[in-house]
Amino acid sequence: MATTTKSSKAKTKTTKAKKPAAKKPTSKNTSVKSAKSTSKSTATKVVVSKKTITTKDSKKSKEPKTRLQKLYAISIVVYGLIAVAAYFLMSNLSFQLSVGYWGKDELNSVNGTQFAPATQGIVDVHIKWIVIVLAVVSIVLPVLYLTRFKKDHDDSIKAKVMPKRWIEMAITFAIMVETVAMLSGVLDIATLKLIGGFMIVTMIAGWMAEKRTVETGKAAIREYYLGLITGILPWLVIISYAIFTIVFGDIRATWFVYALYVVLVVSASIIGKNQLLALKRVGKFANYEAVQENYVFISLILRVLFSVVLIIGLYSR
Repeated sequence: MATTTKSSKAKTKTTKAKKPAAKKPTSKNTSVKSAKSTSKSTATKVVVSKKTITTKDSKKSKEPKTRLQKLYAISIVVYGLIAVAAYFLMSNLSFQLSVGYWGKDELNSVNGTQFAPATQGIVDVHIKWIVIVLAVVSIVLPVLYLTRFKKDHDDSIKAKVMPKRWIEMAITFAIMVETVAMLSGVLDIATLKLIGGFMIVTMIAGWMAEKRTVETGKAAIREYYLGLITGILPWLVIISYAIFTIVFGDIRATWFVYALYVVLVVSASIIGKNQLLALKRVGKFANYEAVQENYVFISLILRVLFSVVLIIGLYSR
């Protein structure tokens, strides 16, 4: 019996000796605590980095506007005012556009069919709505440049080629030159669209000249003169109608028609000179942002003068 009690005491001693080894979970707890502390520290670092990112973004959003962006904003306001003024102040002067064709001459068709030139009215166009459409079209691109197309605009400035500008100028110049042609007596739809088509070709040639200059490093004079020729051709038609009106009609057009001649011819000449200097990189025109500023400013002045002359000339009393 004594032997059994000794062995049991020994067992209890061994079990008591093993108890301190059961304190291992404390190391796990410390590792968990250290992991939590490190995760907290990384979380604080992430928060700090997020704060720095937001501060950087806020700094970017607070960057001052450039002169070009201010010009775009001014253009939007001015074109909007022109559209409102045209709607409320201009009269409802309209022209009936027609198509020409061969018709049968009933009086002279006795021994056979005799052909005679004839016209058929198709649509009535109000000058007031042309001015409003011109103003609305002119607003679209500056708005897009300040919002959705901002990155595309900056990339185009760096690339020194602005295709969207040439598209917008093609549309607006076609509208303005066709309007002047209508006021000069050109009412045939096919002739009017041919005139507008020449203006579109002119702007395409301008874009090609700009693109070719960047690609070759030399001024694309050939494309420039191609655009110059196609831009002059519509004016030969307009001037001929103005001369024939005086010679055969014994009347003259209203004063604002001649004022529009001056506005468009002078503005087109300035734009052409601006383009040539930009192609040759002369002086400040080596900076493409300055070139774009000139285009925007000249276009703004041209469209304002064009619209104001028509609003005054067709003021509804």
